[in-house]
Amino acid sequence: MNKLGTLARLVVIALFSLGCVTSLFGQALAGLQLAELTKKLQLTEQQQKQLAPAIAERDREAEALKADTSLNKIQKLRKISEIQNNFRSKAARILTPEQMKKLDALQAERRSKLTGH
Repeated sequence: MNKLGTLARLVVIALFSLGCVTSLFGQALAGLQLAELTKKLQLTEQQQKQLAPAIAERDREAEALKADTSLNKIQKLRKISEIQNNFRSKAARILTPEQMKKLDALQAERRSKLTGH
């Protein structure tokens, strides 16, 4: 019985640690995305501060959608499109028109890589 209790505690600790690592990985990924956008769009410090929460929110929503097993593929595609449109709307309030053109080009490039076109 003692071995079973120890095993259960180890599993709980491992799951908790995995959750923390996943969270940290998500934060690091958002930071990398912001760094890439900063470089490619030449963001100001103010724009970086304003855009960071929008990137984090988009990533949280996308991860939650990925984990959602109640939706089929078509529903998920529609929802991810909605998430991306919301992000784009927030970004448009922060970025200059020229930066938005560059962001649209970056996103189009990523989509073509993902779809193989």
